[in-house]
Amino acid sequence: MKNVWARRLIIAAFSLCVLGCVAGVASVVGIFWYYGRDLHALDEEALANYRPPQVTRIYAREGELIGEVFEQRRTVVRYDQIPSHVENAFLAAEDADFYRHEGMDYMGMVRALIANVRAGKVTQGASTITQQVVKTFMLSPERSLERKVQELILARRLEQAFGKTEILMLYLNEIYLGHGRYGIEEASRFYFGKSIADIDMGQAALLATLPKAPGRDSPLQNPQKAKARQIYVLEQMVKHGFAAPEDAQRYIDAPLNLVAPSEREVVERGAEEFVDAALTLLEERYGDELPTLGAAVHTTVSLRTQAQVRQAAVEGLAAIDGRNGYARGLEPADEATRAKVAAQAEGPLSPGRVLDVVIVSSNEHVIEATAAGRPVQVELGPREAVVLPDAKRDAKKDADRFPPGAVVSVRITKAALGDVPTRARIAAGPESAVVVLDVATGDVLAMIGGSVYERGDFNRAMDAKRQPGSAFKPFVYGAALAEGRITPATLLDDSPEVYKDWKPTNYKRDRYLGTVRARVALAKSINTIPVKLIDELGPAAVIDFASRMGIETALPENLSIALGAGEVSPYEMARAYLTFARGGERIEPRIVVRVERIGAEDWQPEQSKQRVLDEAPAFLLTSMMRSVVTEGTGRKAAALGRDAVGKTGTSNDARDAWFAGYTPEHVAVTWVGFDHQRRVGKGETGGKAALPIWLGAMRAVSTGTPTSFVPPQGVLVRTIDAASGLLAPTGSAAEGYEGKTVEEYFIEGTAPIEEAVPAALPKGDVLLGLYDDEPAATAEGSTDAAQ
Repeated sequence: MKNVWARRLIIAAFSLCVLGCVAGVASVVGIFWYYGRDLHALDEEALANYRPPQVTRIYAREGELIGEVFEQRRTVVRYDQIPSHVENAFLAAEDADFYRHEGMDYMGMVRALIANVRAGKVTQGASTITQQVVKTFMLSPERSLERKVQELILARRLEQAFGKTEILMLYLNEIYLGHGRYGIEEASRFYFGKSIADIDMGQAALLATLPKAPGRDSPLQNPQKAKARQIYVLEQMVKHGFAAPEDAQRYIDAPLNLVAPSEREVVERGAEEFVDAALTLLEERYGDELPTLGAAVHTTVSLRTQAQVRQAAVEGLAAIDGRNGYARGLEPADEATRAKVAAQAEGPLSPGRVLDVVIVSSNEHVIEATAAGRPVQVELGPREAVVLPDAKRDAKKDADRFPPGAVVSVRITKAALGDVPTRARIAAGPESAVVVLDVATGDVLAMIGGSVYERGDFNRAMDAKRQPGSAFKPFVYGAALAEGRITPATLLDDSPEVYKDWKPTNYKRDRYLGTVRARVALAKSINTIPVKLIDELGPAAVIDFASRMGIETALPENLSIALGAGEVSPYEMARAYLTFARGGERIEPRIVVRVERIGAEDWQPEQSKQRVLDEAPAFLLTSMMRSVVTEGTGRKAAALGRDAVGKTGTSNDARDAWFAGYTPEHVAVTWVGFDHQRRVGKGETGGKAALPIWLGAMRAVSTGTPTSFVPPQGVLVRTIDAASGLLAPTGSAAEGYEGKTVEEYFIEGTAPIEEAVPAALPKGDVLLGLYDDEPAATAEGSTDAAQ
């Protein structure tokens, strides 16, 4: 009987165990069903097309980093780019059984369960790398039973959909590793100054310590703890067979091998114009892909040249400031003036606004001022402005240069934010823009958008549309040469003429010199002659010629464009003058050389060449502009000591000063003017204000052996009489000839065939003599005033 009861008891106990197990299994199944019933399906497509935010880096031509664009600092690396010791370090630290489980570590789960039961709450997880990927990409970071169950379900699905190496690549590229760095590539660059492909086992072990607490365990914040954690990972690598004991010991005994802060890759400042221009190009090509692009963008800028050209602009502007007293000789203003300044300062102090402020105090670096109020206390609300004078342009930094109560013009750069006041820069004097190009390649070697330029500022080189004045005249003469209407020796009439209600005049009003050669007319920047030429050619013909050369902005179809009444950008002028320098072959200036992307083909912006002007007339135009430098309004350019050509330009009312010119190797265009259009200064013409900056810019790039412009096939040289433009007398006809002769270029078939008659010629070159007695700067012409 005992045996029967014992047997029944055993059967009952076993049945209860079976029922308990069934109930347990049913409960687990129920839990998984309950928490997984609303779980969305695994988005395999999104994970397969992993495109996270990445950093795009922009480089100068010599490889210096000049800009970074990112939402998250990350650079994605493929699995085949990850060294095995890097992979093994993370496996040892995070999931040694990664290649043996199917997404869940059951023993780890048991250990975590026991720890959580003892603690009475969720304190530990047993997350595999697969689960961490699920948690990062698909679930919230909360700790709960529901989230854990969902994590397990999705981990299993992930393992079924993707291979181990794909899952590992997602993990290593997505994890946050401290100091704003996401993924192992950016972390490696930051901590070690090298790519992940180049780090050693000790460095890999150090990186593997960071995922759990990247802030707390940072080797920069707590090197002792970081070393202890590194040793732990190295020991785990040995334990799991990922590293030989002797290899691990070498790095255990070694100090942390971190890059010195001074050797860490940093952005070199000074070429922000190129960063902005490159980003504009990238946005046009890649659009919404830009945040995830992760590209290396190689630009054409030479940082050395850029710095020297900006310095030339700064020095040229400082000279203009000095000549005109801009932000110099300030005295405290009277009460009526301060009240007027305060009234005009009403309205938002938004970036870009130019206004007068009242100085409160100053020191060597900063001026404190108010945009509306008394010198010490704001009258119309708390609108105190901190004015940052540009130290490069302000030679005198003494406090007494900006006395309290004085009024100075500033440009707002940053609006007020909380307790941080509005920030501005001195804006009393004019600004400048410079573009420097390589003739052979079209590369933009330097581009100055202003004396000071920050990312996102107004780039005057590319975006300012201003009247070029007489710097546009070469397009008029070029169109006439291209159509065969003139040669450099053609006699043209400098005399007044009225066109409806407009009577163009020369720089010196009512000074007209009669008949002059075309070369002389351009060199001396006579105004009346190009107006007559465009009247003969028609404005449309000149506009078409300018467009083919590279002026793409719409120009007014009237006679005033002969004197530069249309508006163009310095960049456009540089592009068009580049066509002249290349002998009539147009090529688009290049800012971006190539864009490199991991897993994609490099992109090189197309740079096609197009013949838009025959070589012969292009050379004649270059030769005529050479006379601008040797005997005309651009004589200061001769100081370059090279075969330089160019043209000065000063717009109506002297609001814009230009010099555009080139050598056989380089093109440079310089503009000077105020953003809010006003006169640059008394006597500040293109030859006086802009040409010195051009000269400094060209000196920055003119380092090789000088070369000369060579006439192309079909261009002949003839000796002509300077006054008549006819062939110089020869043989017996030369007896008694006392005139001046010059060598002149002609396209074959266009040279004069008649010889000058000595008896009919005046002695010497009367017209040239009249001009040669004038200073170059006063011989310039313009729309109505100075060229």
